[in-house]
Amino acid sequence: MKLQNSLRPRFQAVLASAWISKRSANRYVDEYVKRVKAESSQTKTSPRQAVPFDPPIQVQVLRAVEPFVGYEPLDAINGGEDSLFHVRLKQNLVFGVSDGVGGWNESGVDPSIFSRSLTAYSAASAENTFLLHDSDEADPKDIMRRAFAAMRCDNIPAYGSATELVLNLSLASGNLQAAQLGDSTFVILDPKQKARVVSAEQQHRFNMPYQLTIPPTGDGPEPLKPAAEGEEDSAQFFRPRPETEQTRKQIEEDDFSDLSLVGFDTPHDARHEKHTLGHNDIVVAATDGLFDNVAVDEVERLADRFMLAISKINSIPGAKRPQDIDLFGGLAYSIAAQAVTNYIQRDLKSPFAERAKLAGYSYTGGKPDDVTIMLAWVRETSKVEAQERQNENKPKL
Repeated sequence: MKLQNSLRPRFQAVLASAWISKRSANRYVDEYVKRVKAESSQTKTSPRQAVPFDPPIQVQVLRAVEPFVGYEPLDAINGGEDSLFHVRLKQNLVFGVSDGVGGWNESGVDPSIFSRSLTAYSAASAENTFLLHDSDEADPKDIMRRAFAAMRCDNIPAYGSATELVLNLSLASGNLQAAQLGDSTFVILDPKQKARVVSAEQQHRFNMPYQLTIPPTGDGPEPLKPAAEGEEDSAQFFRPRPETEQTRKQIEEDDFSDLSLVGFDTPHDARHEKHTLGHNDIVVAATDGLFDNVAVDEVERLADRFMLAISKINSIPGAKRPQDIDLFGGLAYSIAAQAVTNYIQRDLKSPFAERAKLAGYSYTGGKPDDVTIMLAWVRETSKVEAQERQNENKPKL
């Protein structure tokens, strides 16, 4: 037993996350347009400078490799109505995204608090998962179930609805398990940056995704109001309260039958998938702000450009690993920036516009939204180490 627990995982991963709220992107775009107009108004004798488009996208890049040196878990972000999380669980990397349903704003309820709290509870649910062996795999659907049940048990003022995608990447086997509820989806790119898996949205009908819901009740805490126009996005959310024997029992026994009875979706409705990953596969997980605006082949082209650059860097004798890590973070930034670039184009035939047409609606252009993405670059440890030894033995230029 001790021998099995001491074995090093076969795989390692680089996790890159990027996010920007719709409100932050809109402010940037307004200022960008002013700068472009100011540049265009310069006299013909003045040299005209290209105005770079670099929206303030937040990026985080981490290596998930034993002994997880420098790894820090994250349970929520201030991404508008989007949020994300990632935690380490023995030889597993558990990560996911959530997207609050904006329609609740019209009812005076801030859905961003719900989505951030959901990822915080999901992170805690993952960390509290019992695994007998280091190489055992966590069940993302059960993580979602316990997280949502704990939110209901704690009776916190986090009301509204949200989609959620929870993934578990086993660094021992390379298995990727996904629990998807709604239109937060994922793509798996092969080593040639071609999509070999594209998960489908989970919709009741067009633009009405499956979602987890906690509606306000007359006897519960007062809902927290959304930020007014011109105010900064709220960053508030709730973490789980310490469990007692009574609350633990309540969480395990919650079958969500009261929600099902009135037609609400529950974690039991989440679609479960399992895929086996190999060396240099990349997982792209995102809220709908990405794939409503960026086609899969656009993601493929961006990934191909950046991974080619990373390959060239890794072939240089004495090349330092942080360079390829930083470039992978640049890929996450570029994909998120492409989503913002696309959704401000009014004549674009976006993926959202194509789906609207199939549903019988007339829509042109991108769909302004919060954008949150997570990239997991999976690498076989023995191959990474062999490449590093080979580079060390090459004569330096």
